[in-house]
Amino acid sequence: MKYSKFIKAVAVGMALITATGSLPGAAYAEGEKVAVFLKNISNPYWRAVRIGSEKAAKEYGLDITIVAPTKPDNIEEQTRQVEDWIVKKPDAFVFVPVDYKAMEPLVHKANEAGIPVINFSNRVENVDLVSYIGSDDFTIGYEAAKYLFDEIGGAGKVVYIEGVPAAITAQRRKAGFEKALSEYENIELLTSQTGMYRRLPALQVMENLLQRYPEIDAVMAANDDMAVGVVEALKTAGRLDGVPVMGVDVIPDAAQLIKDGKMFASADYSGHDQGYLAVVAAARHLRGEEVPANISLPVVIVNQGNVDPWLLEPEQKPTPDWDAVIAAQ
Repeated sequence: MKYSKFIKAVAVGMALITATGSLPGAAYAEGEKVAVFLKNISNPYWRAVRIGSEKAAKEYGLDITIVAPTKPDNIEEQTRQVEDWIVKKPDAFVFVPVDYKAMEPLVHKANEAGIPVINFSNRVENVDLVSYIGSDDFTIGYEAAKYLFDEIGGAGKVVYIEGVPAAITAQRRKAGFEKALSEYENIELLTSQTGMYRRLPALQVMENLLQRYPEIDAVMAANDDMAVGVVEALKTAGRLDGVPVMGVDVIPDAAQLIKDGKMFASADYSGHDQGYLAVVAAARHLRGEEVPANISLPVVIVNQGNVDPWLLEPEQKPTPDWDAVIAAQ
């Protein structure tokens, strides 16, 4: 290279450093293609995940595609979608499994195809992951149950509404609930039944339980969509007063019920923040930055006294500070 051309190249490089604060190169490319997999498109929780993901994509200049079964939590459809996207070979997967065991072989296929996988919300075991982002479901189930049991004075008859049986979140939250139950000898579990993580099935289950049990002192649901259904059933039956309902996720509908005093409380699982952080993790990994193998979000119990920030729609919510989240690990 001639001396004059060398000087010109150095000048260009220095100008880029001044403008961006970074050396130019592939680590700072934009437009990477990322497939973001959700469990469904109907649950408000997953809408919040999508919006958080889209905020991160816009901020980091990623080209993302949202991929979700048209039938909520459908294993067969998600299987086909993952297989299709492995063939398309995007730059990364941001992935939550409908069934963590059923999806394990497909994540292996993505590994073999050289597609980096950022897993969030439901952990997939025995696979290569760039990072897992989520809250500890066992702790959520345990802390939420204790909070509910204390509300009724540590004694009474309770109902538990489970999530999708195959979902690791449902299994871990139930295990946490059962751990808390073992510590309260005067709490009687009347029954535990699945509401499939959806409002209408939970409402129908609760309607049947209200006919069977004349006395119910509290209800815990493994997510807020089901908790809202439970509240609707209790209200229709004229039994809402004096029956605290606990949920998980703090979706807008549940937050409003908490604000209005119609639902007791919820444990924040922050789909918005998980979606945002998972896509940021993908961007940072693709651009050569170090990403922690595990990013755990704390359990926050939301009640009438602190619910106001959760009344915001996902579009209005501030995004989490990546550096602050990582420093808290």
